Amino acid sequence: MRRERDRSAARALAYGRERARRRVDSARWAPHPGWRQFIETGWRVLVDQAEALRRVEELVDAEDWRSDKRHSWLQILRRLVHSMDWTTGLVTGVTAERLGTAGSRATRTVSRVLAWARDIGLVVVVEAGASAEFLGSRTNRTPSYALVTNAPLPQPANPSPQLTCPVDQSGDLPESHVSTKPLQGGRRPRPASQCVIDWPVFQIPDSPSERTAAAICLLKRMGLDPRGVSEVPLWRARALLKPWWTAGACVAGILYALDHHPDRPDHHRGDALRGAADPLRVLGHRLKPWKGRLHQLPAAVVGLRGDHLRLTAEAAAARRAKGIPSPAAFLPAQQHSSGAARAAARAAVAEHLRRLRDARSGRPSRPEA
Repeated sequence: MRRERDRSAARALAYGRERARRRVDSARWAPHPGWRQFIETGWRVLVDQAEALRRVEELVDAEDWRSDKRHSWLQILRRLVHSMDWTTGLVTGVTAERLGTAGSRATRTVSRVLAWARDIGLVVVVEAGASAEFLGSRTNRTPSYALVTNAPLPQPANPSPQLTCPVDQSGDLPESHVSTKPLQGGRRPRPASQCVIDWPVFQIPDSPSERTAAAICLLKRMGLDPRGVSEVPLWRARALLKPWWTAGACVAGILYALDHHPDRPDHHRGDALRGAADPLRVLGHRLKPWKGRLHQLPAAVVGLRGDHLRLTAEAAAARRAKGIPSPAAFLPAQQHSSGAARAAARAAVAEHLRRLRDARSGRPSRPEA
């Protein structure tokens, strides 16, 4: 057992080292794909260099250092900020010699600067350095750093003023700002980007066009606009939802699965989009427990194949043609409420409560008048 465990650990180490060697030899400065797990909860990676420079200057100014030490360490940290990636904010491919040259200091001073930045909560080492002999690559691997902060995102100083007139989120101009054309009889045509007919929430989409309509319907019912300000890519939503459509889910079933867990169907999971930076990622996370368990959905949200609206309308028309009344006509008359029935019900409830009070107090119940 121990020998198998050692062999498994050795294979995993060799596999990880081979992956690291390929990444280093590709010369793309790509860190480990799971580097975000080193960022603790409540902290975010700085991507804007201007914000990173302000945080570096604030932390350095808070220290009681000599002027020469303050200047050299600030230059080293500024070089670190200027080496940030514009997309991820990571600092890769920067050697200690290059950082030391920026501050006119030795590499041991650079180690002290990085250790201070880690202790104070400015820098996180998401991937340690490694030698070429260890990895089997052509060159050494430099450490990868991430500058972090626990402060919220900065808000713009002068927000844009609110528009006085309503704006159509579809991108079309308001009707009052568009001139009419004589050939159209003075009527403005309906914009092509607006959805005229909503997708039936209990129908399972089969074709690509039906899946697109169902995805748009789901996003709108979740409060998202795939073609508006929410910036949710429609192609990502279609790719995420296609396996669920194929498995037999409908829009109503997806909405139920987002709010409930299959192991605790009586517990509401809360708002799925509150504070979500990536709504589609949250959507996939909420739907993951339902994989292979769609048969546990309540019967009220089970999807139906085919155009069930058309089939229902045809069945109702066939019943009318044969003279068969609708199911609502078979309801008993007692289910229809009236003023006298409500008064009688209130009197019965009052008499029942009076008898309960008399029973608790030990008094004999009075006979009905």
